[in-house]
Amino acid sequence: MKIKVVIDKRSGVCGGVKRAIKMIEKEIGKGSGREIYVNGELLHNRLEMERLVDCGLKVEEDVKKIRSGILFIRTHGVSKKVKELALRNENNIIDATCPKVSNSQKIIEKYCSMGYQIVIVGKEKHPEVKGLLGYCDFKGICILNDKDTDLIDTDRKTLLIAQTTVSSERFEYFIKNLSPKIKDLVISNTICPFVEKRELELIQFAKENNVIIFIGGRNSSNTKVMYDKFSLFNKRSYLIENKSDIDFSWFREGDTIGVSGSASTPIWQIEEVKKVIQDHFL
Repeated sequence: MKIKVVIDKRSGVCGGVKRAIKMIEKEIGKGSGREIYVNGELLHNRLEMERLVDCGLKVEEDVKKIRSGILFIRTHGVSKKVKELALRNENNIIDATCPKVSNSQKIIEKYCSMGYQIVIVGKEKHPEVKGLLGYCDFKGICILNDKDTDLIDTDRKTLLIAQTTVSSERFEYFIKNLSPKIKDLVISNTICPFVEKRELELIQFAKENNVIIFIGGRNSSNTKVMYDKFSLFNKRSYLIENKSDIDFSWFREGDTIGVSGSASTPIWQIEEVKKVIQDHFL
């Protein structure tokens, strides 16, 4: 069967993830003899995490258990209390928090100190949001559905801010919903511009190809947001975590198959999937 496999030229990890991976690889390369940890998944990509672990990185979500080591703060960030605990345990901290998330942390801390109610549009249990809540004494309100807005005191001055990977439609919905109800509302659109740009690029890529294979972690918010949007424009779109998820019955004679990935999917993984598909039909 004749098919053509095309890699999305604009795919690959985002700047924040690329920066974090380079920081860890550099530290591992020093060979200092100290154990190198990250507090949970550096990024939501199982295969890339396995590669880094093979290189010498250790994963430990409970920071209390990390002592006298080198602790990388993952891209999603953490609360100030987590950093303070790590320092008390005599760890050397290297902050790999995505700069976009660091900016959100500073904004929340600033408005919290001014007495603002903090409202975050995002998933309460997402690691980024957990970290953000630590910059307003864990008193912020997370909203994702209409019922969540019942927790908001509409008489208080309020900061409305976004998880960096939340969908722009969801954030805009709450802007329209809350603006008439809260007199003193400050809106901070902290959605990552890379995510918004990639959504538009993926929609175009989906239109250009018969089939789309999209690679991303099953627990990645960014992956789900992107896939849900572009798959509306190509019904033959398939979300996989790795090459073993490929079902070759998805493909037909003469198909042009586009392969892409989320902001946490490295290019080596995208190239691997392309090769597997091509080799199958040789």
